Amino acid sequence: MKKRQLLTSILLFILIGALAISPLALAAPYGGNPQHQAHAVLLADIETGDILYARNEHERIHPASTTKIMTALLAVEALERGEVSIGDLLVTTEAALADMVPLGSSLELEVDEEMSFEALLYAVMLISANDASNVIAERIGGSIENFIQMMNQRAQELGAHNTNFSNTHGLTADNHYSTAYDLFRITQHAITLPRFVELYAEQERAFAATNMRPAGLLRSTNFMTDSSSPYFYLHAHGVKTGFTSAAGLCLISTAFLNDIHLLAVVMGVPADEEEVNHFTESAIIYVWAFENFAHREILSSSTVIVEVPVEFGDNADFVTLFPAESIISLVQEGVGLDRFQREVTIFHEETGETLQAPIAQGQVLGEVTYTDGTRTFGPIPLVAGQAVHLSRVAYMRYDVAGVLESLWVRLIIGLLILLIALYIVFAIRHTIKKRKRKKERMGRRR
Repeated sequence: MKKRQLLTSILLFILIGALAISPLALAAPYGGNPQHQAHAVLLADIETGDILYARNEHERIHPASTTKIMTALLAVEALERGEVSIGDLLVTTEAALADMVPLGSSLELEVDEEMSFEALLYAVMLISANDASNVIAERIGGSIENFIQMMNQRAQELGAHNTNFSNTHGLTADNHYSTAYDLFRITQHAITLPRFVELYAEQERAFAATNMRPAGLLRSTNFMTDSSSPYFYLHAHGVKTGFTSAAGLCLISTAFLNDIHLLAVVMGVPADEEEVNHFTESAIIYVWAFENFAHREILSSSTVIVEVPVEFGDNADFVTLFPAESIISLVQEGVGLDRFQREVTIFHEETGETLQAPIAQGQVLGEVTYTDGTRTFGPIPLVAGQAVHLSRVAYMRYDVAGVLESLWVRLIIGLLILLIALYIVFAIRHTIKKRKRKKERMGRRR
């Protein structure tokens, strides 16, 4: 009986322990791809921009409120240019409230309500206020329509070529779309701006009373960064949530652990799945990445890439080329570096010329590119590992030989030889005639 009770206790202990294991750990197997339920995903290394994992990243999708990253980005850039001040009071117009919907997230601003630019900007990023987005757009663009043109122009400048915005907030609309890749490109730039990062660095932000409401508190909709939430993920930071019935649950976020800095775009998570949302799926992807990736040196700056022949070298007949810098990147564990293919370009060979001394140490003579089929590293300049001095004797021989090979020089030399020959012939004939005349004169004297 005691043995049976002991066995039962052990099994119960194991069961409790199993239930206590995070489902995130179970959902992030070693190797392979992360097991998630998002429709479109892009995971990238913030430091290098390398894409570590992607799914449907170029498919056009509804961006929902992740649209507001562009709205806030333009607002921050306007602040940096001095076109607006953080304390400016902005007045809500009827036009700013014209496209609001009853269930859309908002500050519930009223016409003629005055709120500071700063409060409106935090409302855009923390509580995803649609009305605040329009008020800011009118202030910066002069009109909402003009601001939307600015959004699309800036998207193109940032490399988001498969994006078109038709509003400032992300409510579902015709011709309003983006891709996970494009949203990555936009966010990648936005998070380099300290003032933009400040907009999601806090979970709460107080705002002052307006002419129509008392002071209040803005609380972030991003539960992944809320330590009191069951969806809290310790390493996550920002950036923006989103949801519409057409887009599903969306989240663009960053995560930092040790020396790995990641950015994840997670779009189209089903909203009707129990215990599945944009926070859980983002965490699954991060856990998988942190467990499966590490920084590895793909190429060392001390690696000899190629030895190139050199003409007229005084101290060497060839020069050794090294990479100007090392390539260090996040690589999935278990992936051999032999999967990276190398392409070397030597500049003088491309033009059909020969490499001639003198060559300075560190002189760029080519480039090398590494690729693993999905990522490209480089081109990295290839530099001379040592100086090669010019041999004066060898160069003079070459110079003389080159001169002699010239057609005009050959013609001139030939003409000179001919003239010399004619002169010799003329001189011989003249000498013969002179001797003949001399003999004739001597004969007459006798």
